[in-house]
Order: sequence, then structure tokens, then C-alpha cells
Amino acid sequence: MKKIGLLLTVVSQLVCSCDFDNSDSEVVVDKYDRKAILLNWADNNIMPSFQHYKTQLENLKSASDDFIATPDMMLLEEVRQKWLEAYKTYQYISMFTIGKADEIQLSKYSNTYPTATGQIEAKIDSGNFDLNGASFDVVQGFPALDYMLFGLGENEDAILERYTTNANADNYKGYLNALVNRLALLFNTVYDDWQSGFKATFIQKSDNTASGSVNRMVNAYIHFYEKDIRTAKIGYPAGKFSTETYPDKVEAYYSKKYSKELLLEAIIAAQNFFEGKHFNGNESGPSLKSYLDYLDIKGKSEESGILLSKLISNQFYKSHYIADLLLPDLSRQITIDNTKMTATFNALQRNVAYMKSDMTSAMSIAIDYADTDGD
Repeated sequence: MKKIGLLLTVVSQLVCSCDFDNSDSEVVVDKYDRKAILLNWADNNIMPSFQHYKTQLENLKSASDDFIATPDMMLLEEVRQKWLEAYKTYQYISMFTIGKADEIQLSKYSNTYPTATGQIEAKIDSGNFDLNGASFDVVQGFPALDYMLFGLGENEDAILERYTTNANADNYKGYLNALVNRLALLFNTVYDDWQSGFKATFIQKSDNTASGSVNRMVNAYIHFYEKDIRTAKIGYPAGKFSTETYPDKVEAYYSKKYSKELLLEAIIAAQNFFEGKHFNGNESGPSLKSYLDYLDIKGKSEESGILLSKLISNQFYKSHYIADLLLPDLSRQITIDNTKMTATFNALQRNVAYMKSDMTSAMSIAIDYADTDGD
């Protein structure tokens, strides 16, 4: 819990004193029902998105099995479509890096990019499809599948040749199979853990402590928004943390048409979670937004008359609007007009400040991850 000498003064001006337990002169304990948030997250966001992602991975597995058995262009297109559907759903579950997902580093092994194509080709040449190991994050996951499905040749015939008449065709098919199986194995480990008891533990730990589920989930969520969306999808390839740009380091680089789509999906996922929106539904429940509204937290300076929750929600809409102006291929956008990428970064950055500073301060939640990108 944070020391709150100054915070107590601010909060007392904003909220009726009956909303707080002020028995501890050094700590404000708000009485918002954190367990209600955890129940909504678990029942209406986390588990439904997990179940949908599991189905998408099963569909990807089925399509890849068909293609491996009889490689042709129609079946390759089917694998690509199932890859995209699973990749889009992944944007909704990748923020839940707590419990088993954190332990096995699900995000690291599912979506580290750019992928290391040279290492992938070396593994295919050797016939070694082992993907276990800390250094193998760059040869697996969705980015490696992006390369295997879109990047093996200059045209469709050249890509298909790798799986048919190429001397190494069996190894290409074997590696594709290993990648799909690894994605499913990693996620099923997380899913089974939630099913077998972690969900109940998650809901039960409703206290406002560093190990409490709300605190841990807020940290995972803000890290996802700041590092996975703002930095990885936009900031790093657009050169916000260096003196040059890296158009070859965007997400879904080899497909050449899905990097913006994945970005937009991730922004929607982040906004839905903040607002407590049910996965694949229109209803909403207790959330970070309702928590801030309960605390009656408002903006600072010229925004002092506006609820912080409204500022954050509006900024999500602005970020999505600005991001939607980008080209479908963010690599091409960087090359043609990188100012639109930096404008998107700046829009996303605004919510980093709102959530990482203002929101966590209001909720007495400490950020527990280190900044390493100079922001």
C-alpha cells in the first residue's frame, strides 16, 4: 500500500468521506468491491476469451494438418485464414500474463518479433524441431508462422514449392506442424491451470496488496498496453526509441497486410478490458472504469473537470481513429510516411500517462515492472 499524505487531501475533496475507511492515519482503504471486478474479469472476459482462443487454435491445427497431408494453394489459404483468426484472438488474451501465463512466459513464446528466419531455416535444414529453450522465442509463435505461411518465397508458387517439390519439403511441413503444436501446448497449459483452480484463487485474492489479483492484473494490463501495443507494434519500428526506423520489425511483417488489423484489434481489446465489456458481447460489468468513477477521480490541470475514466475511454477512441488512418501494412507506412506512425504512438502514449500514473495512484497500486525503453 502506498503512503498517501498528499493523496488523502486530494481524495477527500473528491469523494464523500463515508466511502473510505480512514482508521489508519497513513493509508486510505477505499471500499470499492474489488471482488466484483475479479468476478466480471474471470467470468465475462478472461475465460470466454480463453475458450475462444482455444477453439481458434484447434481450427488452426485442423487446417494445418489438412495442408500438411495434401499441400495445395487452397489449403494454404485456409491455414493463413485460421492463423489470422487465432492471431486476432490472441490480442485479447495476451494481457493476462499472471499465474501460469507469467510462469511459462506465454507472450514471449507466442509473439516475439521480428522472427529469426535464419535460425528457422537452420532448424529446418537440421530437422531439429525442438522449440523448448529460452533462446528459441525468436523461432516460434505467430511471427514464425507468418514467415512459414507468407515469407518462404517471392510468390505463391515459390512458397508452395517449399512444401511440395523442395528437397526439404518434409522438414518444412514438420516445422510448420511443430509451430502449431507448440502454440497450442503453451496455451493449454495456461487454460488448464485456470480451469483446475487458478480461477478460484484469482477471484479470492481481492485484497489491495501487491499480491492481490487486481493489483497484479492492473500491472499486467498496463504492461501489455505500454510495451506490447505502444512500443512493440508502433514505437520501436517507427524509431521512437532510436535514431532510425525499422520497417522490417513490425508485427506480421511477411503477410504485408495484417499489421494494422492486429494493432486495431489490440486497442479494442485494451479498451474493452478497461471498460469491463464482456468478451464477444455488448454488456459491461464492474471494471477499472467503474472503479475510477466510484472514486470520482478527475483529470489534472485543464482537464480537472472531466472524469479520468472518460478521459481514458475517449483517448482509446482517438487512438483507434488515428491508427485506422494507417496503411494496412505498417512496414510500408513507415517507409512512405512515418509521421502517421509517430502520431499514433503519441495518441497511445497519452493513455500510458493516464493509466500508469493517474489511475494507479488513485487505486493505490504500485507499478512493479521496470522501464527499459527511455520513455
